Amino acid sequence: MTLSLHSRRALAGAAICLALIAAGNAEDKPKNNPGNKITAYITPGASEREAVVTVWMANVNPVGAICLPLKFAAPDSVRLDSLVTKPYRAGSFMMPPPKYEADKQTLLCNMLRHDDSVKAKTGLIPPGEGVLATLHFSAKGKFPLEAFKIAAVQLPPENVLMYVTDTFNSVLPEYEAVRQAPPGARDAGAKTP
Repeated sequence: MTLSLHSRRALAGAAICLALIAAGNAEDKPKNNPGNKITAYITPGASEREAVVTVWMANVNPVGAICLPLKFAAPDSVRLDSLVTKPYRAGSFMMPPPKYEADKQTLLCNMLRHDDSVKAKTGLIPPGEGVLATLHFSAKGKFPLEAFKIAAVQLPPENVLMYVTDTFNSVLPEYEAVRQAPPGARDAGAKTP
C-alpha cells in the first residue's frame, strides 16, 4: 500500500500533534513520586540569634526505621538547642537519646517503630513526603546563617543516612541542604534567608 504525499503529510501532522499533546500533559501533571530524599531547609529562627533546620523526608516505600547522621559547619558559638519529631512523620517512632557532640558539631539520631508494630507490620511511615523533624539552633550573637552548613555524613561505626523499609531493605536517600522555607511554609509567608 502506498500513501499519497497528502496522506503522509496528514499522518505526520497528526503524529506531531499527538506528541505535543502528550508532552504538554506530562508537564502539567504533578510529580507523584518525589523519590527517596532528605532535604534540610535552613531558615532564620524567631530571633536574629536563632535558626531552624526543617528536615523534609520523601520516601517511595513504607519506612520502619531511619538513621539520620548530620554534621554542622558553623562558628563555635552555634549550638543545637532542640530536636523536635512530634507531630511530624516519625512522631510515633521510638527514638533512643540522640547523640549530639557539640565539639565535633555532629548529631546522630535513630528513629525506630515500636517492637510490637514490627511483628504486626504497623506503625510504618507511608510513602509520601513531609516534615520528619526540626532542629533548633542558636548562637551567642547574631546567627551566622550564610556561613552555617549542614550535611549528611557517616558517623562511627557505620551510621549513614538511611531508611529501612517494611521488608527490611536499606535505602540510601539523596540528601540536599537549601536556604529556603520548606514547602507549605513558603506559601504561608515564612521567612527565607
